[in-house]
Order: sequence, then C-alpha cells, then structure tokens
Amino acid sequence: MALRTLDSVKHLARRTVLVRIGCDVPMQVRKIVDDARLREILPTVRYLERKRARIILAGHLGRPSGKVVPTLSLKPIGYTLGKLLRHKVKVMPLDNPHAIRQAAKTNIVLLENLRFNPGEDKNDRVFVKILANLADLYVNEAFSVCHRTSASIVGVPKYLPSYAGFNLAAEVAALQKIKQRGQRPVVAIIGGAKVADKLPVIAKLLPRVKAVLTGGGVANTFLAAKGYKIGSSLVDKSVIPAAKRLLRSSKGRIILPIDVIVQKTGNRKKTHDWCLVNKVVGKDKIVDLGTATTQLYASLVKEAKTIFWSGPLGLIEEPVSAHASLALGRLVSARSHRHSFVLIGGGDTAAFFHKHELTVSQVSTAGGALLDFLSGNNLPGLKALGYR
Repeated sequence: MALRTLDSVKHLARRTVLVRIGCDVPMQVRKIVDDARLREILPTVRYLERKRARIILAGHLGRPSGKVVPTLSLKPIGYTLGKLLRHKVKVMPLDNPHAIRQAAKTNIVLLENLRFNPGEDKNDRVFVKILANLADLYVNEAFSVCHRTSASIVGVPKYLPSYAGFNLAAEVAALQKIKQRGQRPVVAIIGGAKVADKLPVIAKLLPRVKAVLTGGGVANTFLAAKGYKIGSSLVDKSVIPAAKRLLRSSKGRIILPIDVIVQKTGNRKKTHDWCLVNKVVGKDKIVDLGTATTQLYASLVKEAKTIFWSGPLGLIEEPVSAHASLALGRLVSARSHRHSFVLIGGGDTAAFFHKHELTVSQVSTAGGALLDFLSGNNLPGLKALGYR
C-alpha cells in the first residue's frame, strides 16, 4: 500500500497538524554543525503554511533517557528552523497542552525534546494521548527514526489521521527504486564502519546489482575474510565468517580494493603511503582507496543507470584520506544531473556531500532506518502510516 501524503488532504486551514521531524543533528557546543536534516522538512512545513494550517513540530535530540538534560534542549533547533523558515519558531515544554494549542494559532511551535519524557521511548499510552490531543492530523517527516517504536512514531498514528511528509515519501520511493526496480545496470557503493549492519543490505542487493564497490571498514572486513593482512585497519572480526559466505555467493559482484593508502606511525609522526592490498604490513592502517581502485570504481560508476551510496570510502575526517570519496563523489554528482539516478544514504555520507556541495537525485540522512529498509524489514514507522 502506498503512503498517503499531505496533498491528499482537502482542508487544512485552521487545523492543527503535529509533524514528527528528524532533528537529531550533529552539534558542537550547542551549535548545529550540519542542518541537512532540518532542511529536509522545509517543503512540508511551507506547504502547511500556505494551506494556513497550525503547525506543531516534535522531535528529539540525543539520548537523555527520560530526563531533562539542558544541553540537549531543542532551542538551538528552533532558532535554526526559524532562520530557515523566516518565521519565528517557539520552543515549548510539553507541560501545558492548552497553552501549546493556543500558541500554535499564531506561531510555529516546536515541542521540547520528546525524549525528556520517558513515555517517548517506552511508547507509553498516556504520553501518546497527550501528543495526539494536541492536533487534528499527524504527519511523519522523520524517516531517520522510522525503525523505532517510539510514542511519536507508532503511537500517535493510532489516534489521528496520519500522513507521510513529502521528503519521507520521496525517500521511500527512492529506496524502492534501489531495492526493487532501479534502471539497470545498478551499482552500489558501500563503505563506512558499521559492517554488521551493511552485510544484510549487500546480501539483499546482490541479485539486483552489477557490482558492489566496497571501501572503509566494509572493504577491510572483506579483505580480511579473503586472508589479506590489514594491519591495524578498522575491521569487524565478528562478521568475517558471514563475509566469507557472502563473497562465495556473490559471483564476483563484490568488488574489493586492489590498492590502498595506508597510514604509518613512527617516531611520533604519521605518514601516508600507497601500496597494493597484498603489501599491507605490520601496523599499517588503511585510510583510503588507492588510485587504481578509484579508477576501477569510476569505470563501473560510469556504466550505471542507478547508483546507491552508503558510507565513506576512507577516513574522510582527514583531507589526506578523503581523495577517493571526493573523486567518486564528484563523479556520481555529475552523473546524477544527466545520466543516472543517484541515492546517497547515511548521516556521514550526506554530511560529506553537503560539505563539498555535491548534489544528487535523492539524499537520505537516515542511517539505521535506511539499512533496515534495504535489508527487507518492514519499518514500524511506515507500517503505522499504512505502508506495506
């Protein structure tokens, strides 16, 4: 069953809409480092404004475990949203529902961090009803937490007419394109550190892709599974047996690096050298793909009509280790404008593309939810909206 979106609602004027947003953004000293998740909700909020709806936003930041943690207040979120929307956003604690409804008549209201209340994570019925009684309709615009069973994700839709936000619907449609019916050939680029989460995705995608190009901890783990020495590189030893089985069943479609950049540490000084993957020695740490591997991956990307990328290919926090990610990022960005459908997913990947001003067909800042969806799981948040 397809997702119901806001544009199917005929009358929104003066109706109060509770919008669950993804606002768990990276912060440093209470300042937002990357506002990509907040920008995702803008089309939905602006649509509601045009339709003269009353808007109450709700979300969480961090893991306060049901306690009020001042450093995890959503006030910086409200301030940034106000600047993006050019409209004051009033942050209010959930202790006076009547005052919140009254404030929503003239302001956009952002509820204080939902996880300050233990009822959010526990999907407590009383807390669910408090949230539901604030509004006439519910909109989920937080795909990044659709794998959770929180009160604001699965509880509220039981009591209110519920719809998908525009960006959430677009993300699901894009993921379906990757998962089921992407225009062939399809190429997946899989990197990053959470190897155990990525293997089920690779297994699910293998029947549909021409190649899975690997980097980061994912590539290191596959290399270790093939018997290569990888020094002190990031690897998930717990999944090496599963990686071996996946390699055997992949029919050569899992592509591993042939050369890499390694970081060497000696005399209190770090240096970076190029080497073939069979020449990694001692405590060498693989931090990026080599030139030959980058060129090989580029040749496969150029043939693809559908591209999915999740996870960086190297230690992108350091510019010296971000060359492969940047080179291939520029290539897929260029391809997306004329030749291919490109979806990038995951917070680190999205932040990297945003930092370097690389645009693609669809960006998903979701991590766990995206991987769960591509692994074939029915996400609770989507199920609550009637999606099957």
